[in-house]
Amino acid sequence: MLNLRNTITFFLKSFSNYHTRSDKKDIFLFATPRGGSTWVMEILASQTALKYYDEPFNVRRMNVQKTKLFQSWQDIMPESNNTETIITYIQSLQNNNYKFMNPPPFRKHHRFYTNRSIFKIHEIEHLVNEIQTQCNGSIVYLLRHPIPTTLSRNVYPRLELFINSKYYQDNYISSDQLKEIKKIYSKGNDLQKGIVSWCYENLIPLKYAKNDDWLFVSYEEILLNSEKSCKSMADYLKFDDINKMMEAINIPSTNIKMSNTDTLKIMQSRDNVERKKALVTKWKNKISTDDERACFDILGLFDLDVYSFNRYIPTDKYLLHSDTILQNNEL
Repeated sequence: MLNLRNTITFFLKSFSNYHTRSDKKDIFLFATPRGGSTWVMEILASQTALKYYDEPFNVRRMNVQKTKLFQSWQDIMPESNNTETIITYIQSLQNNNYKFMNPPPFRKHHRFYTNRSIFKIHEIEHLVNEIQTQCNGSIVYLLRHPIPTTLSRNVYPRLELFINSKYYQDNYISSDQLKEIKKIYSKGNDLQKGIVSWCYENLIPLKYAKNDDWLFVSYEEILLNSEKSCKSMADYLKFDDINKMMEAINIPSTNIKMSNTDTLKIMQSRDNVERKKALVTKWKNKISTDDERACFDILGLFDLDVYSFNRYIPTDKYLLHSDTILQNNEL
């Protein structure tokens, strides 16, 4: 039920943006929750005439509920057979038909006149290729190491749905894999359950989607090799102002308040290089070596090779630049 504050917010959003589409493709930023996606969205949104849709499929948010299209997580799972509704909804957002979904007028990088959109999405992994084709989108796929991502999360709202998903069982998960997954779900610790959720959330895009023309970026490489990462994103997305992207990299994201005290302390450091290194490596002292090995056993169960044991950054094939720091002892 809408309260007065939400009513006023939706009213302001509806009149705070005038949007006409240009000939440039809209941007779809897919990521795992707590993977740095707000920060990267704001880096991309630094460009002139861009607007952003922040988690338009997060059913916990009042604006998504107001659309009356998706009321539960089940509504955006493959079994819902809601593909047409999902695609039509995105196309309507592209055309600014749901004006109350616009960014808040006082939030970072808000603009009145826009002609290109960025969608930050944490769900509908099974439809990435359909979205790219039917919504004429450029796909930016953001990676972050599964352990710090999981340590940053409090809930895994779709984990049980994934495990019980007939769609995944019929297409991607064998009976032997499912047996092991259910064992982890019933007897594993919270970290292990979170890693299972991370694997499900990334399985289709990393292993089964047609992703040759996507841009894979990682939280770690953007921090450690910022200028070259911005250049790669700018080239792929046809951006004009890399300097604005570089400025945005050094500004904490809007949701920094959701971070733990360790991260907030690191963000106060004035040493830019040391701060970035600390953000990449800080998770290491929070878990044991056995915990780390158990997490990578789970990635092995899903046959995902995007990160590897005792390494902070993605494996080589998911790096944009060969001079990004590779070994732990170099950090």
